[in-house]
Amino acid sequence: MDHFPFTKKKLLSLPRARQHKWIANWLREIYINLITQKISDTSLKQVYLNLAQVRSWIDFPGPMSETPDNRKQWIEYISNTFHEHQQETGIGLAEHALLPKVLTGDKSSYHSWIPKISYRVALENLRSAFNVGSIIRLIDATGFESALLTSKTPGPENRQVTKTAMGAADWIPLQKTDQMPTELLNLKADGYRIIGIETVANCASYMSYPWPQQGVVVLGNEEYGISESVLQACDDFVHIPMAGQKNSINVANAFAVIAFHIWSLKSNSIASFQANHP
Repeated sequence: MDHFPFTKKKLLSLPRARQHKWIANWLREIYINLITQKISDTSLKQVYLNLAQVRSWIDFPGPMSETPDNRKQWIEYISNTFHEHQQETGIGLAEHALLPKVLTGDKSSYHSWIPKISYRVALENLRSAFNVGSIIRLIDATGFESALLTSKTPGPENRQVTKTAMGAADWIPLQKTDQMPTELLNLKADGYRIIGIETVANCASYMSYPWPQQGVVVLGNEEYGISESVLQACDDFVHIPMAGQKNSINVANAFAVIAFHIWSLKSNSIASFQANHP
């Protein structure tokens, strides 16, 4: 499994898209074995060396980082590399096709966005356009200020994002960055508390956490969560307690739980906040 199943000659005999498809399929298998603890650290190091060799065969070096130091870094690395090759196939990952919904109760005209609470959301390496679109729509529903997206997160340039956002992507302020930790530290310097939604040691329940007046809610990748570099930029960590056997819910659903909770707690200060944002 740690060795790529094709020889150089066989791989180069395939069309370009199929070359990337086979590499992506190989990485998918490795990823599954990685998260189920069925692959050793020694095998992972061999995967790294073999992947570098295979990418050189097809003249596709790409951004090769240093060898990961731990399992979480390996999960991030294999996932990101898988998606890189999957994108090169020209075939997007399958997602549910949504039918247009009937709009009821929307305002007939839209103006510049006026936030209702002093909160933002940061989306680090989310893959699903539908999750991103849903979160943008939730920003509108809960009065958050804006969203900060990594460059790997699909934005309003993606048709599926705008479709799922149901128009909200036209007025919600969205910023893309390649330096998420730096941007979060800048917001921290401006008085925002950086709050990661992640199940880590000693994290608080969202119901008992003392939500500050200003904050940034950080949401991580659907597969491996918040990366280590962004975790280090967070001030606090909050989780959503689960009553069942699963330890998590869909990232957009998680944001809905958190965002409406914050909005309900801060609703008493909405009038004063609006007065300061004419």
